Amino acid sequence: MKPARLSRCAILVLGFAVVHAPAAAPAATVTVIPGDSIQAAVDAASPGDTIKVMPGDYTEPHANAAAVRVTKRLKLLAKSKLPDVKVRILPNPAQPNQKHGILVEPENEGDPDVDRVKIKGFTVEGFPKNGIWLRHVDNFKIENNESIDNLENGIFPTLSANGLVKKNVSYGSLDSGLWVEASENVRVIKNEFHNNPTGLEITVSRSIVAKNNDIHDNTVGIGLYHPNGASLPPLGNDGDWEITKNRVYNNNFPNPVSGGLVGSLPPGIGVLLIGVDRVTLQKNTIEGNDLAGVTVADWCLFNDCVSDPPVVEDKADDNSVISNVVTGNGDGSPDPDFVGLEADILALSAGVNNCFSGNTIGTSIPGVLPPC
Repeated sequence: MKPARLSRCAILVLGFAVVHAPAAAPAATVTVIPGDSIQAAVDAASPGDTIKVMPGDYTEPHANAAAVRVTKRLKLLAKSKLPDVKVRILPNPAQPNQKHGILVEPENEGDPDVDRVKIKGFTVEGFPKNGIWLRHVDNFKIENNESIDNLENGIFPTLSANGLVKKNVSYGSLDSGLWVEASENVRVIKNEFHNNPTGLEITVSRSIVAKNNDIHDNTVGIGLYHPNGASLPPLGNDGDWEITKNRVYNNNFPNPVSGGLVGSLPPGIGVLLIGVDRVTLQKNTIEGNDLAGVTVADWCLFNDCVSDPPVVEDKADDNSVISNVVTGNGDGSPDPDFVGLEADILALSAGVNNCFSGNTIGTSIPGVLPPC
């Protein structure tokens, strides 16, 4: 069949239509000052706009579940100079329904993921649940924020993809400083996490990179947890987590939580890799953790798998611990239930293909570790 040809008239008509098609409206920049509502500016913005928030304290007057809820492509930028000049988002005591600080999610359940959101420079403080929570978000950047005393998780990307979490500080949560859950292709770079039950937690995710983070004075520094730890089914093909060039030290913070999975975490673990597969732990410095620097274990070894059966196989498999400096761990006074397990590297998994090579260590259990 010969290809159809457009007449000269049709070509001219199409060209006229293209030339005279209305241009998309340029993105706008809106400035919010103390006394204004950040949420009102977000609601009025068009997708692609930038909202700049000037230094000061902000409480929102509405009764929504989050102080600031974003449901469209936006840049939300605080004109702060941390740690001294802050843009603080605080709970409104008159609005007890405000459980979260900043929430990014689709407008309605089942809508497409929110695409391209940037949140930078905010101090989110004192909310009873999450500080900065993203759910169903694609292409996100969370940079240079502070999460302080938000009592569930500090920063919490879940069911999201293609994100960067960089140069944030998160402390004072009762679960995790940062929890990457059920997400894919997320980079966690140059953050600081301290004084949380878990500093950095990763569960039920694919292709995660955590690099050059400063993780100290938590109960557990880095927690790489089996899907039962999130009470979620796996994504499928979970793993490929690269934990590289982090400083993980002095994670001996007494657990502030009692009961449940979080409350069962013993103080004094640098990196706890439990029941997960295909993790590369490489070129990290892990020091001064009272119980163990690196622990590789099966989920059911430390959890009740009779009353709570594992949603997938509980063994830790195909994990590599390579070229780390793991020294001065296991020298403190660990939880009495764990006496006798003090070591720089504690390898307790019955899984397959876990290997250890090129590490600088003092002690290990067992004394000889399988090489890579």
